[in-house]
Amino acid sequence: MQVPFAYAGKILRVDLSQERFWQETLTPEEWKQYLGGAGLGAKILFEEVPPEANWDHPDNRLVLATGPLAGLPVWGTGGLSVITRGALTNGATSTQANGFFGANLKYCGYDAIVVQGQARRWVYLYIDDEGVEFRDATHLLGKDTWETQDVLQDEHGLRGHQLSVYSIGPAGEKLVRFAVIAGDYGHVASKNGCGAVMGAKRLKAVAIARGSKGLRVADPRGLYQVAEEIAYELKTDPSTRSLYEYGTLPGVLNILRLGALPIKNYTTNVAPNQVDLSLWEAPSLREGFDHRGHQCSACGMHHCHMQVLPAGPHKGEIVDEPEYEGWSGAGWTIGVTDRVAVSWLNTQVDRAGIDVNEFGWLIGWVMECQEKGYITKEQLGGLELRWGDAEAAKRLLDMVIERRGFGDVLAEGVKRAAETLGGPAAECAIYTLKGNTPRGHDHRGRWEEMLDTCTASAGTLETGPAVRPTEFGLPARINPFDPDQVARQVGGLLGRRHFEDSLGACIFTTRTWMETLCRALNAATGWDYTRDEAMRFGRRTAALFRLFNLRCGIGPELEKPSPRYGSTPVDGPNAGIGIASHWEHMLDVWYETVGYDRKTGRPLPETLRRLGLEHLIPEVWGKEAVSYVSS
Repeated sequence: MQVPFAYAGKILRVDLSQERFWQETLTPEEWKQYLGGAGLGAKILFEEVPPEANWDHPDNRLVLATGPLAGLPVWGTGGLSVITRGALTNGATSTQANGFFGANLKYCGYDAIVVQGQARRWVYLYIDDEGVEFRDATHLLGKDTWETQDVLQDEHGLRGHQLSVYSIGPAGEKLVRFAVIAGDYGHVASKNGCGAVMGAKRLKAVAIARGSKGLRVADPRGLYQVAEEIAYELKTDPSTRSLYEYGTLPGVLNILRLGALPIKNYTTNVAPNQVDLSLWEAPSLREGFDHRGHQCSACGMHHCHMQVLPAGPHKGEIVDEPEYEGWSGAGWTIGVTDRVAVSWLNTQVDRAGIDVNEFGWLIGWVMECQEKGYITKEQLGGLELRWGDAEAAKRLLDMVIERRGFGDVLAEGVKRAAETLGGPAAECAIYTLKGNTPRGHDHRGRWEEMLDTCTASAGTLETGPAVRPTEFGLPARINPFDPDQVARQVGGLLGRRHFEDSLGACIFTTRTWMETLCRALNAATGWDYTRDEAMRFGRRTAALFRLFNLRCGIGPELEKPSPRYGSTPVDGPNAGIGIASHWEHMLDVWYETVGYDRKTGRPLPETLRRLGLEHLIPEVWGKEAVSYVSS
């Protein structure tokens, strides 16, 4: 079978229980239908994981997939999507990371790795031009994600971008429910406990040497032209220029001004008087730190950096410059406003292998509860945890990743820990009823993201921030507190993010017109994808994730924020503006917009038909489907 343009053309199947692997191919039509990344992962999850196979069951699948643009000269195309049944919601997960994994995988001749089973011993996978090996990982146990990469680089005599290692830290080994898969010194697939899934399979790491297998594209000249166009737009367009120059660093003050920076576990939206906000401007967050670029494959963004701590008890240590979510989760959410301390703590979280967002919500919750007397010093083994104490937060982090004492309760995540304590402590916790937590924002000031987080079927934001909404007939700007406008925008943009997450590219470098992304895809593959077809693809992927969740018992009754998450801000720009009274109406509008049944959560038969999933109508609708099938 001829390999389609832009693809390696093979899926690597791995059965850890039997320590065997084999290759699988798809037809050109199937590659076009599922693309890669989130699209391919949704197909595999829906078709192969039965409802009785919970997140830690050997029959759960762990899909590590890239896409058709990975390894090509378009900025940020080293992308990796991790798709699985996650540990926090016990439902579908689609989470992305960047770096060099996706490109290295393609150059070794694979578009995706699908892992099943459970190893009898701890192993890691080593993949290069010569093939695939199961190697003993006993010597890696207890090592953090950076140490794991160091050891494997030494072991294989490969440095820098020659070897991409994605691994779990001690948290994943101990099945902490919000463990991540991290690689290339600071790139993280972080959502819904995908690292715990990898730990349950006793797979410590996947190490991929940079292979030498080439990729063919249909229209090299056209691909270079559109790649240059995307790069020029990122560098010059007012909506993306600061992202090009500083990555997500400008988000701290921009979001503070909107009243959406989470401060001290949603107890305030006002920065402390003693904080010099000029030090939190994007240039200042980079100045004062010796740093160097740490960009991803084929990327010119001034985004990912390594830096040296200039002061404090850890002076001289090399750390990963925090993303916005690091400044939030390891900083403002827990009251830490010393930039050096935040930068250090953020890297400790990444190295331990846990999600910095869940970490922030968890530690902030404990800090508030201890301040109010809901959690005692004795419960924490003598630890006193005060707002802003990064060193104490690190000690609690160690308790969590070791599941030591009260850390064993906290290792279950915010929702389960809050339910265990109950009473007034539970009322302080921030989570969705499905069990996941928000990204690093105060969503009481970003209603669109709260609605997106609660209705999403992939363990995190599914629509994401609006990108070029006018391309889809939506207004360029909306009133962020108008329930109808918010719900129609979130529903109207459903699908775009899943399309992006199936290309093998970074969402920061795909912040362009959908038409432009389709031109890049078509130049690479020789296809004729249109904007409408791309959105249809994305909505089909969203429907598969939703149907998987419904099959697993995750329904619309769980699409709600916790009391604190959905509370009304008491101060700051949005004081007194609450979402709770509008919630049910927003769900009504969102369901109507996306074409799902409000009562059951199921995509309507006409929606399934429109998405090319008409073959699922009998399964989804049962006897109710007869009239639709015969019509």
